[in-house]
Amino acid sequence: MLINILQKNGDLYDLSWKGDQILEIYHMDHKPADLLKLCVYDPASNTLEEIQPDIKKVAFMNINVSYKPCVEVYYATYHETEDKMIEIRLYAYHLKTRKTRIVCSFPESRSVLTSQKIIRAFILSPSDVLIQTEIVNKRESSNLMGSIVFTQTMYSADLPAPLPVIEENFNNNGINAIIPMNESEILVKTGFSFLEDSRLSVASKNDALIESVYRTTSQKLIGDLKLSLGNIDMYLITTAYFDKYILRPEIIDEFIVFNVVDVASKTSESLFINYVTDEKFTVQNNNIDLTDLRVAYVINNDPYIRRTKDGRSAFVNVRTAENDISFVDDTFITVLGKLFVLESKNKRHSNLKLYNYPKMDIVLDAKYSYIAGIHNKEQYFLYTE
Repeated sequence: MLINILQKNGDLYDLSWKGDQILEIYHMDHKPADLLKLCVYDPASNTLEEIQPDIKKVAFMNINVSYKPCVEVYYATYHETEDKMIEIRLYAYHLKTRKTRIVCSFPESRSVLTSQKIIRAFILSPSDVLIQTEIVNKRESSNLMGSIVFTQTMYSADLPAPLPVIEENFNNNGINAIIPMNESEILVKTGFSFLEDSRLSVASKNDALIESVYRTTSQKLIGDLKLSLGNIDMYLITTAYFDKYILRPEIIDEFIVFNVVDVASKTSESLFINYVTDEKFTVQNNNIDLTDLRVAYVINNDPYIRRTKDGRSAFVNVRTAENDISFVDDTFITVLGKLFVLESKNKRHSNLKLYNYPKMDIVLDAKYSYIAGIHNKEQYFLYTE
């Protein structure tokens, strides 16, 4: 195991692997629109390089890379046109060739720079992009639920023009996430809730959207979108509405992991689905803390549930129902691969403490403040300040 301690270089927004390099995304306050700084860290040479620093990359487009493997970095820019409009351009930058290409471009009102309008780009393949716009507004039709109006448009290299999406669920509830499971399969989450989205009301049935989690292949989804189907057939894993809410799913090792939360009863249900073997576990959680909803973890391809009492964390192996791991004096932060990340405090300062699973030996105990982390097999990179 190799542990690397790195210093963040600004307001760290996201980390991801691009081949054997780490993409670091930093958020920067700017007027009229906030910007992003993209940097690539190369562990082999221990070098950090900013990608095209002379180009202003806007933060108002939420870019989701929804396919594997991906060696390109995507970012958006804009330039002003006439009639108070702007043209938004989505670019792809190839890390090895250092060449840039335009993926798609489209006109937009200049008000997007300062309004509550959200634009999401789901990169389904190097040549297929789904653009979703979201506006908080009163619905024009009584048949549509919620206070967010969703519009999706498909852009593809083999389409003669942008193609409006008419899929009913996508239009009504919006696409929350498209997560690659492997090189062919994807997980699709539709719908949003107040637990993860401040635009929605905590107790308004009028604002509620139907949340669902589906499993499909990227090629099937791309093909169905190009056929302009009104109802796309995908394998439904679960759904929830109003009184229950689905937290954003994760893919950890071979498992699909997510929680369905019942706010009124302060209970939740954690689901673990092995997408390779179809092995499935369901765990009921009672008296949950609504400010600390992430309790499901996968460690070394084993499902675990975190239980907390009086500030102490214990991890129960879902397969064996045994309480394998407990922490008494240290404050739990997260699990990163096989590392348990905790904070220990003394009278003078706080220490970052790392425990290595399964022996739970301490591999680091030093004066750092943990910000984020990423790993690849036995290589760990922790960003601190």
